[in-house]
Amino acid sequence: MAEPKIDAELERYREDYPILADSVYMNSNSMGAMHRGSAEALREYTQVWEREGVEAWDHWPAFIDETADMVARFFNGGRGNTTLGENVATLQARVASSLDYAKRPKVVIEQLMFPNVIYVWERFARLGVELELVPSDDGVTISTERMLEAIDERTSIVSISHAVYVSGALLDVPAICKRAHEVGALVMCDVYQTAGVVPIDVQAWDLDLLVGGSHKWLCGGPGTCFLWVRPGLREQLEPMTTGWMAHAAPFDMAPAPIELATDSWRMLAGTPSVPAYYVARNAYENLLEIGVDRIRAHNLALCRIIIKRALEAGLTVRSPIDDAARTGFVAVDFPSSEAASKVLVHERYKHDWRPNCGLRIGPHFYSTQAEVERMMTRVIELAR
Repeated sequence: MAEPKIDAELERYREDYPILADSVYMNSNSMGAMHRGSAEALREYTQVWEREGVEAWDHWPAFIDETADMVARFFNGGRGNTTLGENVATLQARVASSLDYAKRPKVVIEQLMFPNVIYVWERFARLGVELELVPSDDGVTISTERMLEAIDERTSIVSISHAVYVSGALLDVPAICKRAHEVGALVMCDVYQTAGVVPIDVQAWDLDLLVGGSHKWLCGGPGTCFLWVRPGLREQLEPMTTGWMAHAAPFDMAPAPIELATDSWRMLAGTPSVPAYYVARNAYENLLEIGVDRIRAHNLALCRIIIKRALEAGLTVRSPIDDAARTGFVAVDFPSSEAASKVLVHERYKHDWRPNCGLRIGPHFYSTQAEVERMMTRVIELAR
């Protein structure tokens, strides 16, 4: 990746995001700005439905596969290995329901994982899962050494996030994969906090499973998440949470038991949320055109400004200072940060606030240096 620098040429993409006209949008870590083509993408969906009726299903399966392969380009996932879904919770549950915990009951998750995922795995205690949460020493980072120590021969799967949601701290995914594979365990990585702003390579990581979504840095709105499964592993997974679209011949309406598909549709369940996929596919185009390496360099340069100004003002930075250790946002905190957040939102400085975190400020490729400076000036004023 190039040395982090502000990329002024990216300003030409700003006209594609209407909200930038009247707000400072630093909340792509929570929900990316809407592309102006979203309405047209939905119109395309409705036109197919209007014109073809139920025969739209002659068109949509290929469209779904193409969209899945398109999002796979953000993590070097190849073709035919990615399944689209509605949210990460259901995709995690589908994987969880595919495993046998009789001999390997242990599931390792970091304590700072987004609670959504922990909720899912905790419920599988009924099937014998023994959940081990690896603690954090500082509430910001997860020790790689502690993660590796927690993984043993009783571990069936390690479910981690690429970046901690409260701080943006990145986990050492390759090291965790190496240790897990030494003992015969799988690794599933949630890249919701990084996809679209941090380069990801499932091949280089030697990863088994990846989940993520389009709601944040990918700017694709809610309803489009994705599950990538390493080639050769998918055939070994037989999810209990399934549905007719996972059948090898769904339109045959065959009686149970289900004959699971052998392709990426194996990890589907019921009817896909097709309208959301139209919106997400449209949103991916700008990011793929720019390239994640270029987005990352621009983002890091802007984040350096946030960190510098916060520290100079005596505010607390609850994110790693090192560029290589952090995703695309910076957590800035001070005693009145929750109240300040409400003022900022009212003034249309878009960001979010989280407990034990403070303000999460996430500039994206469409953000400018002037916007970052203006927002930090206002944050510092409110902190005082």
